[in-house]
Amino acid sequence: MGSKTYLIYFLIYKNLQLKYKHSMLGFVWSFLHPLFYLLVFNFVFSKAFSNIPHYSLFILSALIFWVYFSGSCSQLSLTFIRNSHLIKSLNVRKLLYPLSEQGTELVSFLAGFLLFIFLMIYLGMPINLNLLYIIPIIILFSAFTFSVGLLLGSLNVFFRDIGILWNTLNPALFYLSPIAYSLDIIPQQYLFYFKLNPLYHFFFIIRNVLYEGIAPSPIQSIYCVIITVVSFLLAILVYRKTRNGFISNL
Repeated sequence: MGSKTYLIYFLIYKNLQLKYKHSMLGFVWSFLHPLFYLLVFNFVFSKAFSNIPHYSLFILSALIFWVYFSGSCSQLSLTFIRNSHLIKSLNVRKLLYPLSEQGTELVSFLAGFLLFIFLMIYLGMPINLNLLYIIPIIILFSAFTFSVGLLLGSLNVFFRDIGILWNTLNPALFYLSPIAYSLDIIPQQYLFYFKLNPLYHFFFIIRNVLYEGIAPSPIQSIYCVIITVVSFLLAILVYRKTRNGFISNL
């Protein structure tokens, strides 16, 4: 095992310890967090969207990925600032810090996701070989999430308003994403703008697999790959342009 890989594992372990320090429930919070969302949405919207079969499953299939995305981006937006003392004292690649942060969130997500699989089966999730498509989808979604988080983290070092702006826009992005509703309720003239949201395309293929029990849409899958590649290239470009100025701005 290389020294960089070992350092990433060590940082993930340290982050997990800090995240669940003095917590009696630990990883269970990865399950409870989206579960609370689910209970609220069921209470508030279940009658309004009674036309959606298995409404709890409909919400849950996208909600668990939203919690992963939102939590990862929030943590990565602060990763260089939070690790400023290590960046200034250790001569290691700065990219290891967001990678370890993403790894921490991924471990928490997977712990909760496995529990939710059992819950979703109980709620009526179709079980067939198409469920295996969720593995490459998680990998692709994680790469997209990392790209957004790295972009936010790199810019936040120089413009602290970025972190504040993200926390402000985060709730709006949640409601602009088709998590608790289907796009059938959106007027046709506004539908185009909702589809500009990258999360729409990810939630589309996620619901294909977890809610519909079918293979992900090829066209939507291609959209997701393009979105991820473009986001990753943009994030790496910004990171490389800004990394040399991190120490003087932290």
